[in-house]
Amino acid sequence: MSTPPTEPLFPGWNRRRTVVEHLDTDAKVWFVSDMHLGDGTRSDVFFGKDRHLIALIERVQEEGGVLVVLGDAIDFNQAWSFTRVLRAHQELLSAMSGLSREGRLYYVIGNHDYDITLYREILNFRVCDELHIGDRVLALHGWQFDPFLAEEVPKGHQWSTTVHHLVERYLNTWLRIPLGEFYTLSNRLMFWLAHKIALVGNAFTRLQRALGIDATSDPLNRYLDYWAQGNMGDPMGIFRPAYATAKAGPWPWVICGHSHLPGIVPVPGRPGGYVNTGSWTFASSHYVVWDGERFQASDWITGRDFGQEFYEPLLEGFVYERDFFQWWRENYMGFLRFREGEERKGRLRGWESYVRDYQYLSHLRPAQLEPLMLEAPPEQEPVAAEETA
Repeated sequence: MSTPPTEPLFPGWNRRRTVVEHLDTDAKVWFVSDMHLGDGTRSDVFFGKDRHLIALIERVQEEGGVLVVLGDAIDFNQAWSFTRVLRAHQELLSAMSGLSREGRLYYVIGNHDYDITLYREILNFRVCDELHIGDRVLALHGWQFDPFLAEEVPKGHQWSTTVHHLVERYLNTWLRIPLGEFYTLSNRLMFWLAHKIALVGNAFTRLQRALGIDATSDPLNRYLDYWAQGNMGDPMGIFRPAYATAKAGPWPWVICGHSHLPGIVPVPGRPGGYVNTGSWTFASSHYVVWDGERFQASDWITGRDFGQEFYEPLLEGFVYERDFFQWWRENYMGFLRFREGEERKGRLRGWESYVRDYQYLSHLRPAQLEPLMLEAPPEQEPVAAEETA
């Protein structure tokens, strides 16, 4: 059932009205997000896991469940056109469209989904900005909590994202956060240049103020603080506002994607909390299941379950006590070397590496499994970011 909202939690964007869907069901609800399907080339961060996601969709069908996609399914900035995405992922998109025609797929718009007509009119997805599941779960993409994109998305930020993808494509490298996972020479150089630009910008601002000219470099410093927090464990900076919404708002549970960091963080003393669906980029294949009483977050390929382990540093709060320059002083070791990469060698607080060998991923097969637990594939060392860049 779809009804127009009276007071939506967040406004719509791209010059359209906010759409809110309501889902009341006794069936299990499965959540995925942030697949970022591209054109199938090396810079397509979905990494060719089509049949693994198709296997998950088939599982939803077999159990009579509902699949909710929390945005950023297609990365138009990487692929340039829907035709290129369709050519690379036709079978997967067909499976998703078939589930939608059965009335069992809801699509919540993300910040990369600027052409919603493709989802609604070609793929037959049921598209919305917010999904309310009963009176207990608020489902969003998550960009609404992002301190940077919450302001930029309504204005249109696609050009900068497209430039980012073009650089990655033609330099055959990754320019990503966290630096400890994507420890490439180009990524290290990008952080080094950002630091020098900030130094020059702050010095120029001080000079202008000394001359009596009203000036500020606060926007640049805030953006670099946003980078630093992402490196220290809060990608996209969404945890605090999302958790606060779950803690004080009318919805016991708030679930979103966007940050690519999976987990379930209960609110003490309240039957609810914050849930993140993770992503399907690089080596990840995260999903979440809601059975009407509780959430479970897992990885489809490895079978790993997630609780709040990745969010412990954020709950402790020390991440937010550092700005970009403090992070720099603690991490920069000279000669484009950073402590996060030199000491962790592609690992960040228990993560498997985001970037594994492409061929290894393409040969993994989904295991036959009991209700929600997957058998792990044979052990193999993950490949460091530099080796796959």
